[in-house]
Amino acid sequence: QPSRPNVVLFGERGAGKSSLINMLVGRDVSYASDPSLTAFASKGYAVDVGGREVVVWDSVGLQKGEHHDALSEMNLRGLIQNLHGGLNLLLYCVNAARVSGALEVNYDAFYRIIGGKKVPVVLVVTGLENKDPMEGWWKENEAEFKRHGLTFDGHACITTTRGKPLKDNPGHWHDEQYEQSRLAVKELIK
Repeated sequence: QPSRPNVVLFGERGAGKSSLINMLVGRDVSYASDPSLTAFASKGYAVDVGGREVVVWDSVGLQKGEHHDALSEMNLRGLIQNLHGGLNLLLYCVNAARVSGALEVNYDAFYRIIGGKKVPVVLVVTGLENKDPMEGWWKENEAEFKRHGLTFDGHACITTTRGKPLKDNPGHWHDEQYEQSRLAVKELIK
């Protein structure tokens, strides 16, 4: 049986990685990382993408001001060694409201060091449920990413929350954006 494709999800703590995993899986399976976890600790989740099972590895990224140390490098090496069939895609998750200096550090660690610039990297920007259209965020911020030398093979501007329940109807405030977001990220992973 061929190995399942491996996607490594990375980004700062608080970027929305666990919520993104839960949205892709369709139920709550991942929870916000324990602040005591070391950088680049990881866990894999099976996600159905167009009838094909993909393993999305949720990893703990560096925070602003943190630097690589021996333990974080060991965690990175361990993650890559656990990827039976190799690394197929890097999925960089950032929160639109918290773009920080750790952006370049995490990008360097995963794309330049681990992916060797050979593995495609895509960007997922979370926290855009109140932006209409959500894609407008990228149009406003793309030049800043390019200015820092951060290039991507694709991107999605999304929300990972359904929002508050509606008072007089079933559902939630952001159900439509949530579903669009789920489909957009799965399309990136394809």
